[in-house]
Amino acid sequence: MAVGQRYEVLLTLARRIAKSLDIKRKPGNLRKFLDDVFDTVASKFELCKRGFQARAAIYGEAFQAIFTVIVEELFPDLRLIHGCEIEEACLTGVGKADFVAVDDKGRILAVIEAKGSADRIICDGKVIRLPRPGLIRTDTTKKAIANAAQVKYGISMDMPYIIVTSHKPGPSSNSYCMLRLVEGKLVDLVIDVT
Repeated sequence: MAVGQRYEVLLTLARRIAKSLDIKRKPGNLRKFLDDVFDTVASKFELCKRGFQARAAIYGEAFQAIFTVIVEELFPDLRLIHGCEIEEACLTGVGKADFVAVDDKGRILAVIEAKGSADRIICDGKVIRLPRPGLIRTDTTKKAIANAAQVKYGISMDMPYIIVTSHKPGPSSNSYCMLRLVEGKLVDLVIDVT
């Protein structure tokens, strides 16, 4: 299945689960929404049989679909473009921006980086904890910060750069320290979507 096709499947799946949990009227269900989408994705794409890199790619796409659906349900007036190429920031090809928020004339208002993943996987009925989901994983945090530099130096230091995640790092972690160094400078905001 091609990446674009897979994203559409993930988006359809996330929309169905969001409706069943009624996240629009019950935003307290957002963590359950994430868990249910990730569990369904693990089963549908047989992630128990895949290695870390393959799992990470699919979970990353699933989180982008989750974020899209959260915005559709809770912020319907916000116009997002998924997978946007921004040449002046060298965000092209496989390295394009996850999302941009645009105004009614298509002007970019903010660049949004989506960094989320499951914190567990259920294989053969057994729950296996995945220890570094979302921004808890340091290389994920470093990539988000590198993309922030591309946005700020490629577009403008005034261009808002927002990271949305499934899991924020704890205060004693390297990821937390790195984000603290750049928040308000390269990174304007870090949001746990739950």
